[in-house]
Amino acid sequence: MKKFKYLSAYIIPILGLLTFNSKGFIAYFAIIFLYIIIPILEYVFPPNKINLEIIEKDLAHEDIFYDLVLYISVPLHLFVIYQFFQAVSQDSVSNPDLIAYIFTMGTILGVNGINIGHELGHKTKDKFKTFLAHIMLLTSIQNHFIPYHNSGHHRDVATPNDFSSAKEGDIFYFFAFKSQIGGYFKTWKLEFERLKATGKNILLNPMIIYTALPIILFSIIYNLYGFEVTIFYFLSSVYGISVLEAQNYFSHYGLRRKLLENGRYERVKPYHSWNSDHLIGRVLLFELTRHSDHHHSGNKPYQILDSKENSPTLPFGYPMMLILSYFPFIFIPLMSKALKKIKEET
Repeated sequence: MKKFKYLSAYIIPILGLLTFNSKGFIAYFAIIFLYIIIPILEYVFPPNKINLEIIEKDLAHEDIFYDLVLYISVPLHLFVIYQFFQAVSQDSVSNPDLIAYIFTMGTILGVNGINIGHELGHKTKDKFKTFLAHIMLLTSIQNHFIPYHNSGHHRDVATPNDFSSAKEGDIFYFFAFKSQIGGYFKTWKLEFERLKATGKNILLNPMIIYTALPIILFSIIYNLYGFEVTIFYFLSSVYGISVLEAQNYFSHYGLRRKLLENGRYERVKPYHSWNSDHLIGRVLLFELTRHSDHHHSGNKPYQILDSKENSPTLPFGYPMMLILSYFPFIFIPLMSKALKKIKEET
């Protein structure tokens, strides 16, 4: 029965459907639930550090249920986007409702689109999973995410070579811009090196397709719904990207791997990622919050990730940390205190 808890991740797209078919106060219910109610619940209820037993992990690893939950999320996600288009294309839509629609859609693109795309495309050779991952990531104009995340971020995490690892003192807005732009151009280099190493034609760089896909997507939206709706979806996508970058920002903030005498960095350890064991965030984000194990054991699927004893713990759960990332004057002192505590304990 433990596995059925992941069905609650569908709460987010369902809230989106409620929002896009509502007006007034109800249109803001998803925002209130995700940004106020959930952070409060995570603050009230203690973290859950319980890991699966070895036999449970073996069974979970082979259970197709966990993949099906992800597969079903794809058509549901696309239907939510369709409902968004229908909502914002109405002549009678008010500005307050429009704001609710854009922020809700952006949250769904960042939390569901990118996160589920991340899980489906994470270090897999399964072409079907990769295809679904690219569909999800296309909705957030992040198709370069898969090669950069798998070949760049996981290799270089917690080093100056990784655009997605924030150093102590970084301000979120500058970090997010650097991470997006730097990550995009580094992916061109990573794919070029991969093609060259395998003896393939460097002109077949998939980044050409990844760059063209968003242009094609927005051209289709423009032809079907017009200029205004295209702008509304673009704004949602930008906010969705900021959600991704906020997670990147606090997940490795201030943590650095040691540079060894041979010029290489030490191997990735659980203490190179910030962890959170709050159950609500774990379930809604498919265990992404157990980030220490995600990086320490990069090939593990989400359902068998562990809570690591020697991993640093975030001051709050992921939803609250996401909010605080947008407020540097709160986030930076908070995390400086957390980093100081880690140094004192080691």
